[in-house]
Amino acid sequence: MASSNAKFSRLLLSSLLVLLFSTPIVVLLLSLQTGPSVAVEASLTRAEIASIEQLLLENSPQSPTNSGQQQVHLDAHELNLLARYGIEVLGLSPNWLAQASLADGLLTSQLSVRVTQRFQPLYLNLRAEFSVQQGSLHLDNLYFGELQVPQRFLQYALEQIREEVASSNSAYQDISELLQSVDSIAINDDQLTVMLNWDLELLSRITNQAQQLFISEKDQQLIAAHYLRIADVASTIPADLRAVSLNTFLIPMFATAHDNVVAGSDPVAENRTLFQALAVYVNDEDIAQLIGAEKAALLTPPRKIEVRLQRRQDLAQHLVSIAAITASAGADIAEMLSTTKEAYDARYRSGFSFSDLTANTVGVLIARLATQDRSTALLIQERLAQLTSEAEYMPTVGSNGDGLSETDFNAQYQDRSSQEYQRRVAEIETMVAEKPLFQGLQ
Repeated sequence: MASSNAKFSRLLLSSLLVLLFSTPIVVLLLSLQTGPSVAVEASLTRAEIASIEQLLLENSPQSPTNSGQQQVHLDAHELNLLARYGIEVLGLSPNWLAQASLADGLLTSQLSVRVTQRFQPLYLNLRAEFSVQQGSLHLDNLYFGELQVPQRFLQYALEQIREEVASSNSAYQDISELLQSVDSIAINDDQLTVMLNWDLELLSRITNQAQQLFISEKDQQLIAAHYLRIADVASTIPADLRAVSLNTFLIPMFATAHDNVVAGSDPVAENRTLFQALAVYVNDEDIAQLIGAEKAALLTPPRKIEVRLQRRQDLAQHLVSIAAITASAGADIAEMLSTTKEAYDARYRSGFSFSDLTANTVGVLIARLATQDRSTALLIQERLAQLTSEAEYMPTVGSNGDGLSETDFNAQYQDRSSQEYQRRVAEIETMVAEKPLFQGLQ
């Protein structure tokens, strides 16, 4: 009898252990569905991208260099545009789909992820429901497919996340501070309104941490090496020169990058990190934002010399900055930031500049080709190392319609989705594409 009881106990214990360890797998399988809960949409059109640019412009502070309070308004259509754009530029489309809705004081977000395509496509569908409580978003319910996460477990998980954010890690502390900078959130008339305190120093720290997060240890080493090469080049420039052409740095730096490739380095990685290091120098920024304070402390800062393109510092800054963004995040993000920045300048600052837009176009194209594939990256290296003139890649711009206010811009072009504006942009792209540096590579 005792033996039978012992066998039964072992069987019961084994069954309970199997059930315990298989429960997450069973729950996952039950949450998978054969279709997405979010409707599949076509790629963003040019008009929709122009809408996103306008959305970024409308919600940007008038003085981004000053701290202060900022109010952001987004409706469901705008939330969904931003979600679709984010998914596209991150390369998650078409396997990821997202959708948000605003109704009756609630924000509902849905995410569909295709996990397999064999035989029958399967999707992991998630739905989260948020309400506004005391001026903050509160996660009320979370669903995996048709399975609702128990409230007790959901609240426990949220509490663990809060504890992690409040830990001693400096990055978590900054994120916690960013969340605390949100004064209030409201959902009224199917619109999400966020009131936050624009803290430039905090946003700068978080941006730097995000940059470092996506830069590998190997890339950080390459960036540091390129930065040392910048110092070498700067040290050879006569002391009485206050400014030099961008070519003064492009030629020797890409020659060194090509030598590194001959020695076994990856040309795409060399080009990407070269633009990142050069953008920091040309814009007089801190290299620590890319490689961290500890590594940066080991480097001797290069002598500061103004870098110009067609005798203009702003053109060199535009070209190199957008090239670094393109090499790091892709041409889509870079092009959107470029046009949004010019629209912002037209509204709040120096005015819309087609000269700046031309330099941006050059920077995007150079960096796109320099990081496209191994063979193209190598050819760009060779050509940049043998430059004899800025005219080999940069069209002559002159004033080129610079300083257009938003009113003047709208009077002439209506908006950035108009045929007249698109024709002007196409002309710039054609002028750039015809430059010798790019022949046979596009």
